[in-house]
Amino acid sequence: MDRRVLTGSDPDRLEAELREQFSGLDVLVWRVQGEDGETSVSAVPAHQVYEFIEEIALKVSRVIDRYSNVRVKPDRNERTRVLIIIHSREVGAFVGWHGQTLDAIELILSAVVSRSVGFRMDLTVDIDQYRKKRQSFLDALVRRTVREIELDHTERSLPNLLPKERRYVHTTMSEHPYLTTESRGRGSRRTIYIVPRTDLENKEP
Repeated sequence: MDRRVLTGSDPDRLEAELREQFSGLDVLVWRVQGEDGETSVSAVPAHQVYEFIEEIALKVSRVIDRYSNVRVKPDRNERTRVLIIIHSREVGAFVGWHGQTLDAIELILSAVVSRSVGFRMDLTVDIDQYRKKRQSFLDALVRRTVREIELDHTERSLPNLLPKERRYVHTTMSEHPYLTTESRGRGSRRTIYIVPRTDLENKEP
């Protein structure tokens, strides 16, 4: 990749100079503030980054299925956020248990790409819309559990969720007016519970 770096005290001028060097090419630009007050501004052509991501993703996917293919979709608003879609008949082999294999592929690609490019790329790996389907499942699970608690005011557990899924439930429930979440247990036995908020028990109606 044709990565270029300029350092100085005026990052806007440095960025403009880098863009001029690339003669109007679409570039990804990022800045790093040094301890000495100087700023390093780096730039690399966007198409080179996305082609590199596709190349590395294809190599990784074909370790699992040699007939697989990938498609890279950069986010229109956040250029460093990229969706990598795997096309394969071996969906289960790529997904794994609750998406753990997809998560592992995502972690590997993010590390390799970010190190090679020089800044953090936010990569999401998906196949057969698994991410969307899993989120829809979690949303439905939370809604159903909340309705059950509303009937008997008894806490409920949501077992067998991965750490990222438990974080998603915590976030989803964070603004609920009278229910909250708790994680209990350790390691693989850690479980999230949806519980009535105790701080409301003694308040006047």
